[in-house]
Amino acid sequence: MSLGRLLRRASSKASDLLTFNPGAGGSSIRSGLDGEIIFSKNNVCVHPAEPLPGLPEHHPGYLCVHVEKDESLGTTLILTWVPNSRIQRQDEEALRYITPESSPVRRNARRRGRRPHSRPPAAQEEDEDEERLIASTEEGDEGSCELSDEVSRDSTMGSDSDTFSSPFCLSPVSEALCESSSSVFLDNESRELCEESMNHSASSASSLDSHAPSEGTGQSQGMRWEEQQKVLALEQLCGVFRVDLGHMRSLRLFFSDEACTSGQLVIASRESQYKILHFHHAGLDKLAEVFQQWKCCRETQLKDQVSDEKSCMQFSIQRPTLPSAETHPEERLYRRLDVTIWLRHLNHNGQVEEEYKLRKAIFFGGIDPSIRGEVWPFLLHYYSYDSTSQEREAWRLQKRSHYHDVQQRRLSMSPEEHSEFWRKVQFTVDKDVVRTDRSNHFFRGENNPNVEIMRRILLNYAVFNPDMGYCQGMSDLVAPLLTEVQDESDTFWCFVGLMENTIFISSPRDEDMEKQLMYLRELLRLMLPRFHHHLTRLGEDGLQLLFCHRWILLCFKREFPDTEALRMWEACWAHYQTDYFHLFLCVAIIVLYGEDVTEQQLATDQMLLHFSNLSMHMNGELVLRKARSLLYQFRLLPRIPCSLHDLCKLCGPGMWDSRYIPTVECSGEHPDSQSCPYGGTSTPQPSGSKTRDIFTFRKHT
Repeated sequence: MSLGRLLRRASSKASDLLTFNPGAGGSSIRSGLDGEIIFSKNNVCVHPAEPLPGLPEHHPGYLCVHVEKDESLGTTLILTWVPNSRIQRQDEEALRYITPESSPVRRNARRRGRRPHSRPPAAQEEDEDEERLIASTEEGDEGSCELSDEVSRDSTMGSDSDTFSSPFCLSPVSEALCESSSSVFLDNESRELCEESMNHSASSASSLDSHAPSEGTGQSQGMRWEEQQKVLALEQLCGVFRVDLGHMRSLRLFFSDEACTSGQLVIASRESQYKILHFHHAGLDKLAEVFQQWKCCRETQLKDQVSDEKSCMQFSIQRPTLPSAETHPEERLYRRLDVTIWLRHLNHNGQVEEEYKLRKAIFFGGIDPSIRGEVWPFLLHYYSYDSTSQEREAWRLQKRSHYHDVQQRRLSMSPEEHSEFWRKVQFTVDKDVVRTDRSNHFFRGENNPNVEIMRRILLNYAVFNPDMGYCQGMSDLVAPLLTEVQDESDTFWCFVGLMENTIFISSPRDEDMEKQLMYLRELLRLMLPRFHHHLTRLGEDGLQLLFCHRWILLCFKREFPDTEALRMWEACWAHYQTDYFHLFLCVAIIVLYGEDVTEQQLATDQMLLHFSNLSMHMNGELVLRKARSLLYQFRLLPRIPCSLHDLCKLCGPGMWDSRYIPTVECSGEHPDSQSCPYGGTSTPQPSGSKTRDIFTFRKHT
């Protein structure tokens, strides 16, 4: 579609085209008016996959969706995203053709183009206020224009000017539409912009706190590595993105606020390419309405077509909510454990009083990051709860000497022993540590001494526990410990406690993982019979639960941001009423985000893709609250299958009280024993009806 055609249409219907109207949008889709823009929004962001020094987190741009004729689909939607920086380079050229010299907007654009980067914030706010005033005085005039605020820094994300209402602002979008008629996922035509950003960031790269040596080749190599990462990231972020939504494999909308207006749009192509667009300032709810209307139109258009390729697109809207009636009754009664509350749990000798209450408070409220380094050693069994402050200091000195002995054993290996150790352990450790948490400031940069400390801890642990040795994933577990504890010896012994005294571990043994999966399958059968039935229908592949292996092995570290993942770790380490709270977290994720699996009857590979796409898009606090609610429901069950008997026996007193003592029912799956080893009683009910009866009892209790 030509630039002139777009501008003429925008000039005559600016207010309708560039502000969403549900009725008009649905009509446009149904009528199939070629080129009709049915949605637009500014300040829609793309983010780097991992934060990099010198590279902003937010890269805002202008997004629009327009209708286009399609031979196979009848009507399709074209989504285009253009970075604001590219629009700002072209707006004056566009103004030259569509606004007179005397236009206030034209003058304002020239003034903004001359604005120096070092302008004081107060002056910038005055100019922005003047722009908004000019735009408001012209509102309602035919062909009126409102110039968008310049968005090139994180601080501009708070701007209220999120919508383009100017015909000239469509020029870069029109240009993008004319450049290519095919789907483009990563358009690198804006390489010039990447180079400009690189030149701008190069001057500040030397000031980055990378913990690397200040001279020598190590620093230059670190600089080159970081610059290469920024170049790659900018090449993917700064190009115009244009895609035919009708030929995508899936569209998924994830709302991140309770009002369901902000969140992420995740687009997946059939070639497994992904684009994530972040809506920080509302608008996602309106786009969801557009997609819902389009989905209905597609279903009408394709009802007589049998081609799977034409109708294979998956569309879902994730609005996870948790009604107050479904939450744990003690939810929100505990606030985060801070210094003041922590000191209240200690007596004058430094001993923890009422350990159970402390663990309960951590289970519900979490720990303030400022005291994690002091509290985590208790949760990980490095310190005893009844130890005094003086005893803990003496213990630290003793364990520090022990750690030194372990390290000396590693360093004094014979050449033959060292060769075998390098082949079985060190080679893998050396590869893993340099790739672990590189976006974390604590491990950032080449030749970072903290990376070397993490490497020593893992190598020494393989010597300390040769039966377990090292397996991939351990570096992901030890990195947060080192970040919070910040002492090599203390971190080592906390890691030992994590690996030996908790169930929430990365296990190298298949039988341990299978035991976890068996418990999870039984919990799903008990609490989500419909989902479990779907897994059973898929056969052995479905019952392997491949989609949750990473959840268990890496302790949700790849599924949630660090702040939320560590909050889940603390809830698991609290051992409040169960040692297997991580399994209740797994069930909570499936309850909140797995409805599409059963609704669309997804196959095993599609189910794996569905949950993989959820990574970093789930609400961790909501998952935690739901998991606590599920544990509460499980605790109130009048009877449990014997297969789940061990789920609560290791955590000590407190799991079952005198009012709720469940009956153990034998599942009948004991081939090596004639009677149930747990003393379970048999039941004539089929397993399906039994699980439903158990679950509905909780609702009426």
